[in-house]
Amino acid sequence: FNSSEQFTDLRSGNMSYHHYEVIGRRKPKEVSRDIEAELEGKDVKTADAEDPKVYRMKIFAPNTVVARSRFWYFLSKLKKIKKANGEIIAVNEIFEKQPNHIQNYGLQLRYDSRSGTHNMYKEYRDTTLTGAVKKMYAELASRHRCRKSSIQIVRSCIVPDSKVTPRIKPFIGSGKDPTEFALMHRIPRPSSKRYKKVYSRHKPTTFF
Repeated sequence: FNSSEQFTDLRSGNMSYHHYEVIGRRKPKEVSRDIEAELEGKDVKTADAEDPKVYRMKIFAPNTVVARSRFWYFLSKLKKIKKANGEIIAVNEIFEKQPNHIQNYGLQLRYDSRSGTHNMYKEYRDTTLTGAVKKMYAELASRHRCRKSSIQIVRSCIVPDSKVTPRIKPFIGSGKDPTEFALMHRIPRPSSKRYKKVYSRHKPTTFF
């Protein structure tokens, strides 16, 4: 961990996610050498060094420690490779190119419930992919009582405004018809400093 703030986030449940690219492979087998024959000057044929296949996986995790753990978890299910006979080559964090633009993110996922394994497709509107993933984890935890460890994100994509699901359409506006949201709670501010009060006899009216 880089700072004590991450410990606070983990304890409070307000976890921020990062997008990591984890690259790993199976450890190459050691090439045995006949040192005695080499010292005697004999022509010894040595086997070529093994070059194992490299695997790359994109993982959403709060830190690099969790990202490495999830990488071995998923890779052990797909291939006959585990942490004991494998090695991590690199862990790179992926950042958004335009984090200030609102986009529609589609997430294809699979999760395990008490009754079985289910496939699901969800769309979220956010400025970053990690923000959309955080919303997805919160929604599945509330609607389906699903834990983060049982969710597998299969694929993510950016959906254009014309092809979004009906659930997202009310939040998309245009230049001629912008999206408007009602202000449910409005607290009136004093016109000047002289009318500002810390205590008042009447509670403020926030509904108009």
